[in-house]
Amino acid sequence: MKANTRKIAMGLLSLLIVTMLAACGGGQTTGGNGSENSGDQTDESNAVQGVTDSEILVGLVGPQTGPAAFFDASRKGVQSYINYVNENGGVNGKQLKLIAYDDQYQPAKTVQLVKRLVEEDKVFALLSPVGSAPNLAALDYYKQSGIPVIMMGTGQGKLVDPPVKNIIGESVINYGAEAKVFLDYAVNELGAKKIAIAYQNDDLGKEGLTAVKDRLGQYDGVEIVEEVNYLASDADFSSQAQKLKNADPDVVMNFGTPATSANLKKAMYKIGLKDVPYINNSVGANDPNLFKLAGEEVWNGTISGATLPMPEQSDDESARLYVERFSQDYPDDPLIGVGQSGWASAEVFVEALKRTEGELNWNNFLDAFYTFDNWDGSMYVGVTFSENNHFGLTSLFMTEAIDGEIVPISDTIHFNPETGDISY
Repeated sequence: MKANTRKIAMGLLSLLIVTMLAACGGGQTTGGNGSENSGDQTDESNAVQGVTDSEILVGLVGPQTGPAAFFDASRKGVQSYINYVNENGGVNGKQLKLIAYDDQYQPAKTVQLVKRLVEEDKVFALLSPVGSAPNLAALDYYKQSGIPVIMMGTGQGKLVDPPVKNIIGESVINYGAEAKVFLDYAVNELGAKKIAIAYQNDDLGKEGLTAVKDRLGQYDGVEIVEEVNYLASDADFSSQAQKLKNADPDVVMNFGTPATSANLKKAMYKIGLKDVPYINNSVGANDPNLFKLAGEEVWNGTISGATLPMPEQSDDESARLYVERFSQDYPDDPLIGVGQSGWASAEVFVEALKRTEGELNWNNFLDAFYTFDNWDGSMYVGVTFSENNHFGLTSLFMTEAIDGEIVPISDTIHFNPETGDISY
């Protein structure tokens, strides 16, 4: 685990939270209107649009207004890091210019705005577009255009597995990979044999459930003794909690968003299911606000995982810089959460630009990502890519809610998506 003990964990992974819940609405776009570029797109491997001797154009689509406007903090994190980079000479002498549009988390609008960025603004690449549904809606166009799409704001496996050449990385750890690590931790570190699973009945929850089922056969004598599901809009979890208690599990694993995760644990606590370890996906567990939402006594003991530190409690160099710079650029925005993921994603993007050999075209830029091998130069605990691994975030550390704080309880754990191996 990099740096000192990381008091961590955040709800960066909150990022996905609302992302899966977000509603829609109308809206206006914000951002620039393009800039000069050195030429139109030529082909998928040799495009050099959006690049001049002095500038690189970068595009981003995400909700800035509407019900999911919370996630605009991701854009602010990206912009803040770009500000820092530009003030320190840019990348290889080129300034970065971000053009960002508001899709209000409406997938149809996402597709329109992505096309605008690529075909009218002529951006070189897309960075950290927000949300599972919006990115899935734009997936065919991503493939067709060949535009580099870097560090999407989601953990949705369908976007990176199987890998697509020009789609690189997600800013949230993959839901399925995380679930497999949690199962391994439950069995090998907690000694669990009887697993009960609760899951949100959508892509977020189902991906975690499927991953555990796919992996279960590798552990002798381990079985799923109960499965319960719920909707993101549910408020009453009494029946699910009772079924979980009746199953007498060694561990309860939950895959949901923060409100549902808190409500389920409150229901479990109310009927006396208090001492069984509760392992919750990071999307629904690592926001300190959950101590208020569930109640500190209730939420204490919740186990999860994280890829980012608590910025104000970390001695990590990237985290310190983020606190200083983001606070300066956006003094009214919270430091913890989505802004971190935007900043860290931009760190990965800039590092790839620096590593690009030869002409800065799409092919050379995309090849640069394959030189990342557990790179820890960003706020992320580690970033790895290969031709067969476009996940990016495959390293995390386990956390536990203790006395009103989320603290690390393990060293870094690595998941290899090519082999399925998990190492501590």
